[in-house]
Parts: sequence; C-alpha cells; structure tokens
Amino acid sequence: MNKLLASLDQRVPAKSISFEDNYVLSYDSQLSITSFLKKSIIGINPYYAKLFLREYINKIEQGNEEISDELYELYCDPDILNAVELGPSDTDLLRFYINGLEEEYSSAENESILIKETPKLISGNNTTGLRTWEAALYLANYINRKTNTPYDFKDKTILELGCGTGLVGLALLKNYNSRIAPIKELIMTDGSTVVFDNVKDTLKLNSLEKNMKVHFQQLIWGPDSFTENSDKQVDVILGADITYDSTVVESLCISIKDFFVHRGTNLAVIAATVRNIDTILAWELELNNYFNGNWRITSKVDKPEHINSTCYFKPGTQEIRIYEIVNN
Repeated sequence: MNKLLASLDQRVPAKSISFEDNYVLSYDSQLSITSFLKKSIIGINPYYAKLFLREYINKIEQGNEEISDELYELYCDPDILNAVELGPSDTDLLRFYINGLEEEYSSAENESILIKETPKLISGNNTTGLRTWEAALYLANYINRKTNTPYDFKDKTILELGCGTGLVGLALLKNYNSRIAPIKELIMTDGSTVVFDNVKDTLKLNSLEKNMKVHFQQLIWGPDSFTENSDKQVDVILGADITYDSTVVESLCISIKDFFVHRGTNLAVIAATVRNIDTILAWELELNNYFNGNWRITSKVDKPEHINSTCYFKPGTQEIRIYEIVNN
C-alpha cells in the first residue's frame, strides 16, 4: 500500500503501478486510497486520478473483489469523468522521496519534498529547469541516505549549479539539515532567473520559505561567473543533469575551477545521465583537462528502473553517474 501511495505522489503512469499485493485491492484499501486521492491528487491533477481509478477498478474486478461505493462514486464524479490532460505549460505538484534510494516509504515530513514543476515541458522560457530530471532525484537520495552518508556538510556553504526545480538543494535543506547536521548556507543558482519564482513557491509548499539559509543568484558559467559576494567562501558545489550539452561542459569546468581557485571550494559533486555517449565523453575530456587526477565516478547505476526503491525511474532511463571532483 505504501509503495502504491508513493507511486501516486510521483504520478507514475497508471499502467506501470504494481498491484501485486492483493491487499491494495481490499475494501479497506479502497477506502484509504479514495481518501488519499481526495486529499492529495484530485484538486491538483484530476485527469491523473481518472486514469488511475480506471486502472484500479479494472484490477479490483479482475481480482473478484467488491468495489466500494465511495471509490465508484469518486470515479463517477463529473469533475473526474470530464477531466482533461494537463497542457504543456500546466503545473503539477509531485512528492519525491529523499531519504535514500533503498529506504522504505516514510511519512515523516523531512523525508519527502513536494515539488512544483511543469512535467510535460522539456524546455520552455529558455530553460530546461521547470521539470525534475532523473539525475537530480538520484543525487538527492545519494547525499541524504541514512546509512553511510557520503559527505559531511555540517556548517558548510553549499552552492547548487543549475538548480532547476530545486529538488537537490531543497532536499538537502529539508532532510540533511534537519536529520543529520545543520548546513551553514544554501545558494541556489541557475542561468535562468525564471526558475527562481518556481523554487520560491516550492519553498512555501514545504514550509521552508522563512529559512534564512537559502539565497538565489543567477550564474552564467565561464570565467569569473559568480561575482556577487565574491569574498564569500563556497565549500561544496552540487549539480545534477547539467552536462547534457557538449557545448557548455568546458564553461562548466571553468566555473568549477574558478570556485576552487578563488572561493575556497574543496568539493564538487555532479550527477549526470548518460543520454549520449559522445556528450559524456566530452564532459570527461574536460574533466581531464581541468582536474586531471582529481575526479572520479563515485556511484553509477546502469538501469535506474531496476532499483528497488520508493523512487520511480521510468523504464528506459539511461545510466546515471555521480562524479566527484576534489580541489587538490
């Protein structure tokens, strides 16, 4: 049941949701799911609720279970039956789990984050940062995992490159900061300021809007790219899905090197999805040019869809790697 609710939170396609646990078809489960849909889904994305209910009712009938009146009445509600698919620019609210990829479902407030995004929009308003990408979900769970936490961020100033929807940085703020150790400051950067309004809405959704540790700054990669508060030390750089364009990976490396030389940065952790082998080779070539001997791949997963996790990676998601660059 918990995994099913997590699937609904993440808008897993209805036909991809597992109903192998017969308990989820039971009368009591139907009542719980009806209540969950009313509370968390219908007011945001009724069309998704319609697709799920259609599939769920079909599975109940196949299992020869009785369909509860509450569930059937919900499905027949005109607001559900007449719901239409979100348009390309429509926003949705998705809940992602950020307490480690192999952890069980948890309802603890700091172990998930509600993200405002435009899931059907790959690129718009001159940015790709209005939807959550797979490497960001992987990195958010990697740095927040409960066992063998890989990095000590206590009292550190963290800067995120290409923050997009804000999943990585805000997951760190919500989970690591409250559960493991307090960070000093989080600087969210992106080349497009359009994403900042979206992230600020996400802060409110997660009751983080009054957190004085969060700051925003536009950053265009290249030499001397971060000039505001240029005397401020930045301890750690994070980034996810920012290596997808081979024409910008050199500028990205130049910026990281600039932080290492001028801002006291000691570590950069970059998660990348291997969508195109030529692009990833171009990225690694620049890593050799600027950080030869000081970078490594610390984690990778060939087929993210096979991870036994509360987090959902759609079938066909390409290999994800986490690169660690150190300042030696």
